[in-house]
Amino acid sequence: MPHRIEDHELRITQLEQNYGKVIEKIDSMERGQVEIQNVVLKEFSTTKDMLTAQNQTNAKLLEQMYGIKTLKITTRKDIFIGLLGGSGIVGILSLVISQWDKIIKMFGG
Repeated sequence: MPHRIEDHELRITQLEQNYGKVIEKIDSMERGQVEIQNVVLKEFSTTKDMLTAQNQTNAKLLEQMYGIKTLKITTRKDIFIGLLGGSGIVGILSLVISQWDKIIKMFGG
């Protein structure tokens, strides 16, 4: 019986030592993951900045070479102004005038 108790104590000691090594490895892995996350976030930010600069350069190139000015439409207001701007009002009015009979019939007149 004393032999089994000593054997049991030896196994418990080994388990405690192994558990300590496992905890150290887990801590090391967590630190590595945090470092990788920081690198990925930094590279993403750098890539995003580079793409923004490239888009600006492309817009300037198009404008200089072909006279094409790129517009940034972000809201419904921008779309509405684009549709009504310039000849848009005249076009809408001419469409309404040319289709007046059909419009009246649609509303029961």
